[in-house]
Amino acid sequence: MLKARLVALALVAGCGTVENMSQTLDMRVDGEVLRLDGVINSRALRQFVSVLDENPGVAVVVLGRIDGSTDDEVVAEMGYTIRDIGLATRMDASSEVYSGGVDLFLAGVDRVVAPGAVVGVHEWQTGFGSARDYPRGARQHEPTRGYIEDMLGSDAFYWFTVEAAAFDEVHVMSRDELERYGVVTR
Repeated sequence: MLKARLVALALVAGCGTVENMSQTLDMRVDGEVLRLDGVINSRALRQFVSVLDENPGVAVVVLGRIDGSTDDEVVAEMGYTIRDIGLATRMDASSEVYSGGVDLFLAGVDRVVAPGAVVGVHEWQTGFGSARDYPRGARQHEPTRGYIEDMLGSDAFYWFTVEAAAFDEVHVMSRDELERYGVVTR
């Protein structure tokens, strides 16, 4: 199963241009719950804002199966939107959230991960290198490091993700780690 997840993450990272040409993030509203499944790409922000505008009663964003993202700027914009509106984020027992999906999860003012949910992290990578290639303090860390600090009040979780697993691997977080780094609020 983990090997299949790694292949899926590699495919997400490797075909961002193709993925960005279509809606790859499924959004479904049921009352006050907005459920997200898929891959966060450059088209997701417009779709997300539209769904929220059409459904002002949404209070909780449930991340179902999020294989990651192809656009970190969109993840950050969606995250700041969640935080500004005051929405909670949740992962159910069947949720599997990886990479950029975890960054989006951090935006909830209240964050709950049910037992059984999978929270997978790893370092980022671009065509110019990976997070581990740059020393602390390098400007390449700043976008994601700063976003995480804005969401959690500390950048400790950012450095944890950089060190937890290489880009082509996944570290599945334990309950202790979720609590220690402030990923969950309860």
